[in-house]
Amino acid sequence: MGIKATVVQSALNRPSILGEGDIDATLLWEWFTKCENYLQHKDISGLAMTKSVAYGMSSMRMIHWLTANGPLLDMMEWDDYKDQMHSLFLPSDWEHTTRMDILRFHQNFKIFIDYAFKVMGKNNLLAGTDSFMNNEFMHETIKARMESELSRECSHGGLGQVESFKTWLDEVKHINKHCQQQFEEMSAAIAKLAIKPAATTRTPFIHHGTPMTNPHTMNTTPMPKLTESECQLLSSNSSCYKCRKFWAGHIGP
Repeated sequence: MGIKATVVQSALNRPSILGEGDIDATLLWEWFTKCENYLQHKDISGLAMTKSVAYGMSSMRMIHWLTANGPLLDMMEWDDYKDQMHSLFLPSDWEHTTRMDILRFHQNFKIFIDYAFKVMGKNNLLAGTDSFMNNEFMHETIKARMESELSRECSHGGLGQVESFKTWLDEVKHINKHCQQQFEEMSAAIAKLAIKPAATTRTPFIHHGTPMTNPHTMNTTPMPKLTESECQLLSSNSSCYKCRKFWAGHIGP
């Protein structure tokens, strides 16, 4: 794979330029979006849309295409132009591949809203195609691939009854933020409770003809008494009161 092409737009009232290089679905989406912003800013509509921006594609491949199809631009609808660009630059199965990429996404400990925007951003590449996922499908797709702990929190919070996709996103974002704060507080508590025992001082056994009555002496500093909130934190995380380790698999006295 060579160098990826770039889209340059110096100002909203200036048409974009698509330079030489490799073009994929993400880059085409960026090109279409910036062109549409320019067309809207200049109040250009109808059949004038395509020819107003198409000549900004400066790669040799596009120059050859424009040379062959230039007379058709006057009669080419914007959506038809986009279809032509997809056919010219993308593999025939790009819609299926993009959709499968979306369905493979999982939250994987990312901040929820970052994960959701990644999924929606990928779906935007399919806008105008039969593979584009509507809000209902997006809702189910994102929900099915959330982190299990966050999903349980949302279920306990009654979000399963929320039908509006936007409202659901906002509510989950707040719950995720609250869970993140709890995690940070727990991490701080773990650091606080992970007190190392004092170094052991041992007196070596030296034989002088008679056995020593106390061959070993050990000086340790006792851990401070647990507060009520610390006890509750340990109890709720399958922890040991003696060694003060979370998820220890045993419970001390």
